[in-house]
Order: sequence, then C-alpha cells, then structure tokens
Amino acid sequence: MNERRNRQMSAIVGAFLVLIAGGVVLLVENLFKTPLLLSQVTLLGLAGIFDIVAATDTQLTARWAWYQWSGLGNIFLGLSLPLGFVGSKHSLFFLLVAAIGGLSLAAMGIDMLVYHGKYTRGERLDRNGT
Repeated sequence: MNERRNRQMSAIVGAFLVLIAGGVVLLVENLFKTPLLLSQVTLLGLAGIFDIVAATDTQLTARWAWYQWSGLGNIFLGLSLPLGFVGSKHSLFFLLVAAIGGLSLAAMGIDMLVYHGKYTRGERLDRNGT
C-alpha cells in the first residue's frame, strides 16, 4: 500500500517537473544563450522523467527498482535547485539556502539509488515489497 502511494506521488511530482521544464522551454527565447538556465531546465526535465519512470512498470523498472529511479530523480532535482541563483543579483543567502536544500535532496537520492533507502527510511527497501 505504501509503495503504491509513493509511486503515485512520484508520478505527480514527475509530471509537474516535466510541465515546468517544458513551459520554460516554450516561453524563454534564446534558451541556448543562457547556459545556466538551460542546465537547470534540463536537470528539472530529467528529474521529472526519472520520477515518471519510477511510477511505471516497464523494462526500466525491471532493471532498477522504482525507488532507485526516484532517487535518481531526487539527485537531478537537487542539483538543479541552486542553479537558479548562480550569478544572479540575489543575495548569497538565497544561493546558500538553495544549495543546502539541493544537497539534502541529492543526498536522499543517493541513499535511495545506492543504499536502497537504508539511511533515509531507516530500513533497506526491497524491490518486491516495501
């Protein structure tokens, strides 16, 4: 039951991230002339795709468990967060907050991808169970 709900949430988050990335691609002119924004949008889009993969039963989830795909999505999302503040006129404080939040997401993603959630969930996740 818990796995199903987590996978549904992964689908919702993934769709939202893909919509955001797609909207930016459609609305921003000369996206290729702003490499930081292009990088951020690419990472957001990939995070969304990986979360959608985590929510589905495909050959990809037969190779890696759903939570590993979700972890990979968290890593990419975490890496994308601080890019929005790099080189901007915002204060260093916002960059640091985004970097700390991004590193937290990336660390949780690494735990899900490599250690099967042992540290963030308190127990190792099983591909066929939890």
